[in-house]
Amino acid sequence: MAGSTEQGPASAGVPRLTSWTYGVRAQLMLLALFIALPLLVGSAIRIYTRSHEGRAQVERDIQRTTRLIAERVEGRVHSTESLLIGLSTSIRLDSLEAKYNDAVFAQMLKNVSSRYGNFFAWDKNGALLGTGLHAVAIDTIRGTTRDYYQPLMQHGGFFVSKPRRSRLLNDGARIVALARAIADSNGRTIAIIGASLRIDSLADLIKVDEPLPPNSIITIVDSTGSTIAASADADRQVGKDSIGNNSIAFKALALNRAQVVVGSDGVSRIFSYAQSQAAPWIVSVGIPQDAALAPVYVEMKRDLLAGSITLAIAIFMALGLGGLIARPLDALSADARAIANGEEGRRSHVESRSEVGLLATTFNQMADTIEKRNAAIAESERRYRLLFDSNPVPMYAWDSETLHIVAANEAAQDRYGYNQDNFLKLKITDLIDESEHQRFRDSRIAFDERRLQPMTWIHRTASGEELEMEVISTQSHRLGRASWLSVSIDVTARHAAERALARSEEQLRQSQKMEAIGAFAGGIAHDFNNLLTGMLGYCELAAESLPVGRDAWNDIQEIKTLAVRGADLTRQILTVSRKQVVQHTVFDVNGVVQSVDRLLRRLIGEHITLRTELVSEVGSIRADADQLEQVLLNLAANARDSMEPGGTLSIASAIIAADAAAELGMACKEWVSICVTDTGAGMSEEVKQRIFEPFYTTKERGKGTGLGLSLVYGMVEQSGGIIRVTSSPGNGASFEMFFPRVVEAAFVASVPMAIAPSTQGTELVLLAEDEDSVRAVAKETLERRGYRVLAAPDGPSALALARAYHGTIDLLLTDVVMPGMNGRELAELLLAERPGTRVLFASGYTDDAVLLHGVRTDELSFIQKPFTPTVLMQRVRKVLDVPVRSS
Repeated sequence: MAGSTEQGPASAGVPRLTSWTYGVRAQLMLLALFIALPLLVGSAIRIYTRSHEGRAQVERDIQRTTRLIAERVEGRVHSTESLLIGLSTSIRLDSLEAKYNDAVFAQMLKNVSSRYGNFFAWDKNGALLGTGLHAVAIDTIRGTTRDYYQPLMQHGGFFVSKPRRSRLLNDGARIVALARAIADSNGRTIAIIGASLRIDSLADLIKVDEPLPPNSIITIVDSTGSTIAASADADRQVGKDSIGNNSIAFKALALNRAQVVVGSDGVSRIFSYAQSQAAPWIVSVGIPQDAALAPVYVEMKRDLLAGSITLAIAIFMALGLGGLIARPLDALSADARAIANGEEGRRSHVESRSEVGLLATTFNQMADTIEKRNAAIAESERRYRLLFDSNPVPMYAWDSETLHIVAANEAAQDRYGYNQDNFLKLKITDLIDESEHQRFRDSRIAFDERRLQPMTWIHRTASGEELEMEVISTQSHRLGRASWLSVSIDVTARHAAERALARSEEQLRQSQKMEAIGAFAGGIAHDFNNLLTGMLGYCELAAESLPVGRDAWNDIQEIKTLAVRGADLTRQILTVSRKQVVQHTVFDVNGVVQSVDRLLRRLIGEHITLRTELVSEVGSIRADADQLEQVLLNLAANARDSMEPGGTLSIASAIIAADAAAELGMACKEWVSICVTDTGAGMSEEVKQRIFEPFYTTKERGKGTGLGLSLVYGMVEQSGGIIRVTSSPGNGASFEMFFPRVVEAAFVASVPMAIAPSTQGTELVLLAEDEDSVRAVAKETLERRGYRVLAAPDGPSALALARAYHGTIDLLLTDVVMPGMNGRELAELLLAERPGTRVLFASGYTDDAVLLHGVRTDELSFIQKPFTPTVLMQRVRKVLDVPVRSS
């Protein structure tokens, strides 16, 4: 048998080469079959064609017979209609002439009594005009009760009733009423004449000239499916429901083709159906399928026998020719087996001028080549073993089926901590961390696929140490089995460095985003804050001149409220863009958290539990305390929205030691961490990558500005801190903020004494402001409270006013950002000429360039726009009341 194997001790598993001869014989047989294929295909086509054509001819014969019978039925109906037409001219259409009509009908019935059961006529009122038979059943009824009466009276014409059993005839025969309307000269029906056709008289219509095969069936049924005539067992079949709802008949009539139906007697018949045009009757003819197709089957058997004989001759010739070719191949097979069993120097002695002789010569050359190649393979195996064992990179081979490790070099033993014996007891999955097992199963490929794709896996050593190994695997058969040879390269340190670099790059990208929004915000903040300053100032000045509580005063307060909201929004944008002027102080983190505890509980609601875990003496940080409070409020608001219907919000503080900070990828120094954690819905990775982008929000329109988390990020970055987010869908979110820990004492702010808005002054103030509205409202505010004011729209103008004024200038109130000469340059020039002048800077935003040039942002040197007249007067008075510093 082809594919059998030699089972001798020296050649276990070596294919028996004599199977070639069987293969040659089989191929010759296939060739003979291929040559005989056209004949076989022709025979098959001929069998199919004859079967198809024979069946079609049988169906046509049956349909022809069916149509013939249907035409006979139509003839019978038409003859009855003609008879009624003739009788309608012989009777008298007057109920007083009933006896005359009775005689006419009786005479006609006597002549055709074998076919008709009665003749009758009704006038237009349903009264009997005459009948061939008299009985109570007909004399006492009216024509209006008959099913044909109304249709004929309304439409005229000819009508065929449904079959029924006669109550007049002594034998109770089944009849069908055929009636015709008698019309006057105007076409109106004035009487109805009819005849009762005996159904048993239709039996002669289903007789055919040529005899049909046994078990053939011919039937005539009406539209209800009731049998009117039948060729077999007529006494039992007539009046019986033979076709049910006639679905088969109607389907066959619609398709105009025969149907195969299995009868109640188990005989499969080919049925043909024809609809009578003169009456609602269907004629069906059914011939047993086996009898109808018997001649076709005879032809098919003849063709099948001829094809079988052709095939047998082809196979016999192939076997004979195969024996002539296979004998020299047997000798060549014996030589091949000897070489396969290890018999060196064995050569074939087959001599022939055919291709077999050429094959023997080639075989001998192949044997020489194999002996040389085996020697080369042995040398290659020795070198491979030397390279495998001495390679400094961990290498190991594992069985492709069982996954057992079958070899491991010294480098692998050293790196994984197993000796040779223990290594060979492991499977490859024992080296891979359990978290990687599913990925390993999903990535396995068939051994015959030559894919050399490096993949990184988490491995475990004998001591449990976790390694990231980049593994390259390839096929190997050197160990006598199908195995994978894998080389592992330790990339743990490299990947750690790459992750750190990725974090740095992400921070850089976020910083660039913030810088872009900062450039945009800084460009508009100055003008926008100037407008808000003017609005707030005029609102307060106008309110001073109006009675409190009046409509006009209330309207002004509403305008002021809207302006304050605009100022808050501008402040948020500047904080996000890191252009906001911040008041950095040293303060205790725990104190800020405790100060907003009550506000946080009111913000998140009673359905959420607030839990604080503050480490005592956590230390101080340098930042803006007000901004940190806003950060905590923003994070709490987001947590509240994600925890429906409830949950837990945790705020924890901790000290991060220097060595722990280094492991987290931060500078090696002490840090203070504030961690805000919720048990809400969590975030997907895609959302988590974008949460700090300005104006990005997942809330519905109108429920979020997209600035909350951007403000958090901006505040942390401005304070020199780091923020990290941990979240996944369904597992809540954790925002951990790290701030450098400082050793300075926390600043304790004193409660300032409130200064009444009506505080007066007589000092002279030099006002430099490029925005007209701000300059006007500031000048008006100062003058209303007794100050003298020199107002200028820019730096050069202010300097010119100062030089022209010979008195004392007590205070310079200047905008930081002005065209031509900024506020810092103006202050430097003025102080050079008037050293005792106090300076108060005002600005809506600042940036690093301004701060680096010496503009301080403490409360004695800076007032931030937008400001109200009250705040302005408080700050001016406070600056003027401080003694002049020497420098």
